[in-house]
Amino acid sequence: MGKYGLKVKWLTVASFELVKDGHHIVTDPFITLNQNSPCTWENVEGCDMITLSHVHWDHITDIPVLMQKFPDAPLLCGELSALPLVYWGNLIPQDVWPMESNLELDFDWVKVKALFGRHVAFGKTASDLESQLRRHSFVDKAMGDMQILGTMEYRNYFFTFPDGTKVLVWGNEFSSVQKNIVKALKPDVAIIQSTRQLKDPEGFVDFVKLSGAKVVIPHHMDLAKTYEEYKPDLAEIEKKLKAAIPDLTFVYPEYGTFIEV
Repeated sequence: MGKYGLKVKWLTVASFELVKDGHHIVTDPFITLNQNSPCTWENVEGCDMITLSHVHWDHITDIPVLMQKFPDAPLLCGELSALPLVYWGNLIPQDVWPMESNLELDFDWVKVKALFGRHVAFGKTASDLESQLRRHSFVDKAMGDMQILGTMEYRNYFFTFPDGTKVLVWGNEFSSVQKNIVKALKPDVAIIQSTRQLKDPEGFVDFVKLSGAKVVIPHHMDLAKTYEEYKPDLAEIEKKLKAAIPDLTFVYPEYGTFIEV
């Protein structure tokens, strides 16, 4: 077992299975429909909690099947997204936990704090976004009706385990607002979105330095392009991070494989 007793398995995009002290957390479960990943929802080995950053289609499609397979797992999401999610997925309402910003819940085996976030800046009007976000055949009306909400409401999550291990799961751009939120957290492990953020390597390095993270794991590297196509950019980021923070550990996740950290 690694230093922090944490096992991390990447499934695809922003979906991970985190295991600590025998408990499993699944993040943003869009898995089966991503053709760039070999994983499906069946690669999830356990689930004691699901956390959802926002309701865009590339984060939600496997929620119904996972909540059927693991019926006792709560789904944590933004408070505005909770009711549309219940109707879209025909979910059991009491299994969906609306999380307002800065709300922290203690489940005994983990404390979870929801952090305010803003989606990456599309720079498009609502009507332009509507056509873009509904373009896939699997985006039915109920899912499509949530897509603008997914652009407006975002939750990052900060986990604190009983032994003191702290894990940040984060997406968004490197805005001053986001930096001012993370600089007080000091996570041991930070799982950080790495798509458009790769175009701002200095911002990436500054964000990690401010956060105080000791281990960085990237996510979201296989939607617009394949993971292999992203790896040269990731290598450049790793180089800059190691130059700025010599004792940092940068982890390249692999599909369906637990990595111990």
